[in-house]
Amino acid sequence: MDPSLYSTDTIKLGGAAGAAVISNLTGIPFDRFRVLTAQDLKCATPLGSHLAETFRSPGAAFTGGFARIGMKQMATSLNLYVPGEFREAYPFLSNMAVGVGFSPILNVPRMLQLGRIGGQSYPEVIKSTFMTSAGFKGYLQNTMIFAPGEGFRMMMCFGTKDFLMPKIGGKEDAHEVHAGVGIPVHTGKMALIAGPSVAAVETTAALVTETISTIQAGLKPAAAGEAQKSFGQVLKETITPAYTSRCWASLFVKNVAANTPLFWFMFAADYYGRIASARESA
Repeated sequence: MDPSLYSTDTIKLGGAAGAAVISNLTGIPFDRFRVLTAQDLKCATPLGSHLAETFRSPGAAFTGGFARIGMKQMATSLNLYVPGEFREAYPFLSNMAVGVGFSPILNVPRMLQLGRIGGQSYPEVIKSTFMTSAGFKGYLQNTMIFAPGEGFRMMMCFGTKDFLMPKIGGKEDAHEVHAGVGIPVHTGKMALIAGPSVAAVETTAALVTETISTIQAGLKPAAAGEAQKSFGQVLKETITPAYTSRCWASLFVKNVAANTPLFWFMFAADYYGRIASARESA
């Protein structure tokens, strides 16, 4: 089966769907590893034990997985539909604009996932969130908070991927690659470079923003009868070399596991799409 024989739309949508499924299959279990590590504030448990616990009950980690795949498929499709030359010229700006502009759509599967994790079924989440005035108001308020963060996340992830792509083999002639080593092999090599590289950037950015959020939460007004914590005290409790390095490492592992297969499918869809586009234009 030669994917380049399909239409460009089929290649982009099919590639996005495949990327969403495979990246979640590899990324979701390691996301549980990240959460377990982040919850271990005193670094009392070795990372190896957290990793073993992650795979002891993998089914629990996939709660809300259908919604997560839907969100990833949407985000991946949106990136692939931005013209390649525009992504190459403005990799970070284009992805920031896509993330913010389409956040109302991207937030729908996210709300479904959060509700599913909270114990509701998908129909119950839809009914309570989108079919009541209070629920829909909450969705709109949540989207306003979600939009800047989603734009920043897409800029760090897909923006860095698009920035690296022409530098790691993304500008080769698609027909020559297809006739030579093959698109899967060529794009696989690209993904092995881009996956860890993007993960390092994305992990550092995410760790900074999450640390700021944690500090802000720690500085909230104390309840009656409790002493108000100073900024220095909150900073000391939040940022320790051991805890920060462990959180970075676990998040980096999760991002590598999710991004590498994701980029492989995306790079391949780009290459197959070029061949299909040339055929359709002839």
